[in-house]
Amino acid sequence: MANTAKPFDEENCPWLRADEARLVQQVTKEAGRIALSYFSRDIKVWDKSPNNPVSEADIAVDTFLRTTLMQNRTGYGWLSEETEDQPERLRCGRLWIVDPIDGTKSFLEGGEHWGISVALVQDQKTIVAAFYAPVIDAFYFSVRGEGVTKNGKPISVSKTSDMAYARMMGDPAAFKESRFWPTPWPTTMHTEQANSIALRICQIADGQFDCCVTLRPKNDWDVAAADLILEEAGGLLTTGTGKRMVFNREKPLHDHIVATCPTLTGEVMQRVTPALARWHKLAT
Repeated sequence: MANTAKPFDEENCPWLRADEARLVQQVTKEAGRIALSYFSRDIKVWDKSPNNPVSEADIAVDTFLRTTLMQNRTGYGWLSEETEDQPERLRCGRLWIVDPIDGTKSFLEGGEHWGISVALVQDQKTIVAAFYAPVIDAFYFSVRGEGVTKNGKPISVSKTSDMAYARMMGDPAAFKESRFWPTPWPTTMHTEQANSIALRICQIADGQFDCCVTLRPKNDWDVAAADLILEEAGGLLTTGTGKRMVFNREKPLHDHIVATCPTLTGEVMQRVTPALARWHKLAT
């Protein structure tokens, strides 16, 4: 079933974007407090699939977000990593896309690379977004067309223009594998791993890093909030083929993710494009 939603009638919506912004900020911060109440404690954990853990903390945060957001906004759709997907969302002009705890492995290990991701999507594009990493006290927030802040202060991407001196957020070993990359990455490029893809992208938005490449599929809930945060900071989030993010599709999955400051987009894609071509050839 394809997306069948009619264009959202924002003019006659009872909630202004300012109302949506206040709600998103409030619930995301409260969700962070709920998550912290489970953090570094002995909690129930199980596997949804091999090497894909979930905990009672994920479920508690998901329940809070779903109950609060859906009760406050009748007629909106819902998509979350921890809730069974319902096709009704495809008929909604607006819907919430959330990841209750992005970076669950880091959360369970007592690490800091995790957070709560909340996005309000209208007509398949994010219009309000928040990502909160409570352990490092980083609250990213954006409304489309109004810029982006971290802890209330405006942020923007870096102006790094030389890949040799770039800070890449991703698995260091993956970028050294020459068999994966027909065009190699500079050996001087700094690489650093983090469990949460949303946090990686947000740290490009605030200039801590310059780019991120992951050729593993990611879901809407992984990137819906981070997409707007990076865009409003002056960066770009695309698939490996250069296509912009489109959310609330029947299959809410993106084959690969590339996030960059604009001064590095060309150099990054010069490596990603031939790598994808090689992998597709091997796969077929």
